[in-house]
Amino acid sequence: MNQTKFLIYFVAFLILQPVLDVLTAGSILLLNSSITIGLVMRFAYMALMGVFLIWMARSNKLARGYIVYLVGLAVVIGINIFLNMDVKNPYYLFQELKFFNKVVYFHIVFLGLMIVYKQLQSRDWDIEKHTTKYMWLSGLIIGAIFIIAQVTGTSLSNYAHSKVGYSGWFYAGNEIGAIMAIVLPILALYAIERTTKVKKPWFWIPFVMLSLGMLALGTKVGYGGILVVLLSVLIGSIIMYVFMRLKTDQVKSNLMISFGLIVLLAASTPFTPVFGNMYAHLGMLDISFGDSADEEPVLDDNGEEIIVEEEEISDEQIQNLIFSSREKYEKEFNIDFNSSPISQQLFGMGFAGNYVEPEPGKDLKMIEMDFHDLFYSFGWIGFIYLMGPFFWYTGKFLFHFLTNIKTHFTYLYILYGVAFLLAVGIAYTAGHVLTAPAVSIYIAAILAMLTVREKLIED
Repeated sequence: MNQTKFLIYFVAFLILQPVLDVLTAGSILLLNSSITIGLVMRFAYMALMGVFLIWMARSNKLARGYIVYLVGLAVVIGINIFLNMDVKNPYYLFQELKFFNKVVYFHIVFLGLMIVYKQLQSRDWDIEKHTTKYMWLSGLIIGAIFIIAQVTGTSLSNYAHSKVGYSGWFYAGNEIGAIMAIVLPILALYAIERTTKVKKPWFWIPFVMLSLGMLALGTKVGYGGILVVLLSVLIGSIIMYVFMRLKTDQVKSNLMISFGLIVLLAASTPFTPVFGNMYAHLGMLDISFGDSADEEPVLDDNGEEIIVEEEEISDEQIQNLIFSSREKYEKEFNIDFNSSPISQQLFGMGFAGNYVEPEPGKDLKMIEMDFHDLFYSFGWIGFIYLMGPFFWYTGKFLFHFLTNIKTHFTYLYILYGVAFLLAVGIAYTAGHVLTAPAVSIYIAAILAMLTVREKLIED
């Protein structure tokens, strides 16, 4: 195997992600095993990426810098474990290590892919074209699995109680929902680049397939992801057509197709699971939008109608609609953090905060909002060190894009940007992105590819 093929396999691993997720579901549900094929394969991939970085560090200055950073990260985690073993009682070392393993996955894969893309770019390998293709194939597989699962009636339920939704053959509904939202803009980009006539819209079929799966999930993330992507294509096309004078067949065709899909989405909304789930959620919060005209008037002793003022929706209810009770857990973690020893405030409370022993059959609880979870788990010093590379390269690319917006306002940057922003938004509101290896590999590949493509790093 030559070195170029070896490097390509690191990127092509994206295609296998949905297959690993289905095998993971099978391992859990059919074999009742917590050690799944997906877990083993992803750990092996991370380990191989780490070995690759060490190998490249012999002759590559950038790789050496990344190795030094990762050694520092290991030290930060070691300090976290050492301090919390003295503070937390009981201290579940296996649970803590499992969480740290999930967190560092993004960092090792992201920094490794930076070197991989840099090496492939030097070999004249089109990193954007192939990354788009691999993500497109991953999205196509997910969409096909959802449709097959629905048609055969074998789809797993995404909710256990009053809400309705289906997760196909995937075990973790939150994670697959985040993946679909991140990959959907790439499917749109793939379709846009090949659609030159409105009468030939079939390149949008994989996009529609994945969108149907996202609607079947019954989550706000799924529905919102579709709407954001379609609006981005529509608004971007209008700007290109009207203000940038790009009156090409490609722009006109995709403008009309995106508008048509938005109309279809709006028309189908009342029949989607998320529509009923929103009403179920409103009911749990005692929020009613009933038509007062259909209700009989309430009369006082003199026969006059009593005007009942409608209660205003409180900020707490709005937050609950958005964060689905995560804001309550965040407040609890905040109280624990502010009352914790200074050592924990600097280096974090570790996994699940200052937990007590859970009841039998119950798991330790996280907030499920990635940035909050990482902050409380790693503290001020740990969080800044942990998120340094992510914030640095994100800021660097954003500055580069804004200073070159006239030449960079294209479908490529719009949709890769939307994919990245959706990932960050989901990480902030619903979690399961930066702390879930099955999801974080996608955002790692997107940020690494864009950074290297724009030559924002040097050897």
